[in-house]
Amino acid sequence: MIFSIIIFIFTLLFLVVIHEFGHFIMAKKFGIKVLEFGFGIPPRIFGKKIGETIYSINALPLGGFVRLLGEDEDGKAKSDRDFRAKPPFQRILVVVAGVTMNLLLAWVIFYSVIIYQNFQIIYPTIKPAAYIGFLEKDFPAEKSGIKIGEQITQVDGKGVSNYTDARNFIKASNGKEVSLVLADIDGKNLRELKITPQKKDKDYLIGVGFTPFAIKQYITPNEKIFSGLSYSWDFARFTLSGFGGTISDLFSGNYSTVSKSVAGPVGLAQMSNGILSEGPKAAPTYLWFVGVISLTLAIFNVLPIPALDGGRLLFLVIEAIFRKRVREDIEKMVHQVGFAILLSAAVLVTYSDISKLMH
Repeated sequence: MIFSIIIFIFTLLFLVVIHEFGHFIMAKKFGIKVLEFGFGIPPRIFGKKIGETIYSINALPLGGFVRLLGEDEDGKAKSDRDFRAKPPFQRILVVVAGVTMNLLLAWVIFYSVIIYQNFQIIYPTIKPAAYIGFLEKDFPAEKSGIKIGEQITQVDGKGVSNYTDARNFIKASNGKEVSLVLADIDGKNLRELKITPQKKDKDYLIGVGFTPFAIKQYITPNEKIFSGLSYSWDFARFTLSGFGGTISDLFSGNYSTVSKSVAGPVGLAQMSNGILSEGPKAAPTYLWFVGVISLTLAIFNVLPIPALDGGRLLFLVIEAIFRKRVREDIEKMVHQVGFAILLSAAVLVTYSDISKLMH
C-alpha cells in the first residue's frame, strides 16, 4: 500500500510538472518573466530561487501553478516582460500550453498502450454490461463471427444487465441453441444470432470471456494510425457526458450519486493501489490510468471555470474579440470566487473519498 501511494504521488507530481512546464516554456518563449514555479497550492512550505524563478513546494498537494510577472495584478505593465504587455494571442498560447502538454502526454500514453496490447484497449462506457473481452479458438463464438468489444444485450429474450447474467443464461441452456442479441461497443447496431454452446468439462460454453467493461479493437490501417487520437476523443466525450450528468445530479439534489461518481486524490490513490496490487503485469493498465488522468486534467482545465486555465482563456478570448480587456478588478474577483469554490469542492471530494474508504 505504501509503495503504491509513493508511486501515485510521483505520478501526480509528474503530471503537474508536465502541465506547468507547458506554461513555463511558452512564457519563456515570449519573454515573459516567470516569478514562481509551484508544486501544490499555497501556503508555501519550501522555496528556492534559481535564476529569476522561485521553485516552491506548497501545503496542499492538489495541483501546481506558474506565477508570471503581472498576471494577477492591476494597472499597467511594469516592463516588456510583463504578462499584460503581451498581445492577447501570445497570452492565449501561454494559458493553453499546460492543457496542450497534458493532451500530448495522453496521446503518447494511449498510443503506447494500444500498440503494446496489439491495438486494443479498455473503452469508456457509461453503464456496465456484458462485453466480449476475448474469444476462445475453435469455439462457436469465434466461428459465428462474434467480435471482441461487442456486448450481449439479450439471451433467449431475457435482458442482460451484467456479464454474470449472460454467462448464467448461456450455461442454463444445457447445450441447446440460444438466441443472442448483440450490440456494438456503444450499444447500437443490434443484431440477432443463434448459436449452439459447446461442452467443456461440465459446462456448456460459447467460448467467450465476458468483462464488465468494453474492449476496443483497432483493425484497419486507418484505425490503427489514428487510434490514440480517436480513443482520446471517445474518452473526452465520455468524460464530458459524465461531467454533465454530475452537474445535473448536483442541482437535482442527488448528492449520494454525485459522491459515487467523483473522486479526488484520495480516491485516485485507492484506484492506483488496486491496479498496482496486481504486480508487474499491471504496468500497461497503470500507464493507461496515468493517460486517463492526464486527459481528464486537460479537459477539466480547458472548461471555462474561473481560476482554471479555461476561465482565464475566456477572458482573453473576450479581449481578443472586442479589443478591450475586461476590468481587472472584475476579472480578479471572478477568479478569487472561483478559486474559493474549487477549494471547497476539493475539500468535499476528499471528505467523500475518505468516507468511502471507512465504510
